[in-house]
Amino acid sequence: MKLIKLPLVFSMFVWLFASVNAQGGNFLCSATQESFDKPALLGEECPIGVSLWGKTKPQYDKSTFWIQCGFFPEELTIDQVNVIYPNVSASIWNKAESKGRRCLIGPYDDFEQVNLEVTQLRTVTGFEKSFIREVEK
Repeated sequence: MKLIKLPLVFSMFVWLFASVNAQGGNFLCSATQESFDKPALLGEECPIGVSLWGKTKPQYDKSTFWIQCGFFPEELTIDQVNVIYPNVSASIWNKAESKGRRCLIGPYDDFEQVNLEVTQLRTVTGFEKSFIREVEK
C-alpha cells in the first residue's frame, strides 16, 4: 500500500503548486489541483473525443485515447484514485461537466495499451462500466 501512495503523493505535490498540462498527440489540456485529497481537474478546453463501445476499433488512423472511468456527482476522492492506480499506467483526472464530474485516465497514444488497461479497470468494483474514448489527432 505504501508503494502505491508514494508516487501518487509525489505527483500531487507537483500538481498542487503549479498548473499542469495533460499532453497527448497534438492537443494540450490545462489542469489544476485544489488540494492533496483531490485529483487534478482538466480544463474545459480539453477534448475527450467519442466513445468506443464494446469491441469497436479506433475510427481514425492517428488517435489519442482516454479511459472514462465513470461519471459522478462529485470529484473522485483519493481513496477511489488509490483503488484505480494499480490497474492503469496513466494519470487520473476529473473533468467538470454541468451535471457532475467525469473521471478520465490518460491520455494514451497506444490503442492496445488503453484496451488492456480498460479491461483491467473493469475488474475493479465501481468501475465495471469504464470505456475508451477516442480523440482524432
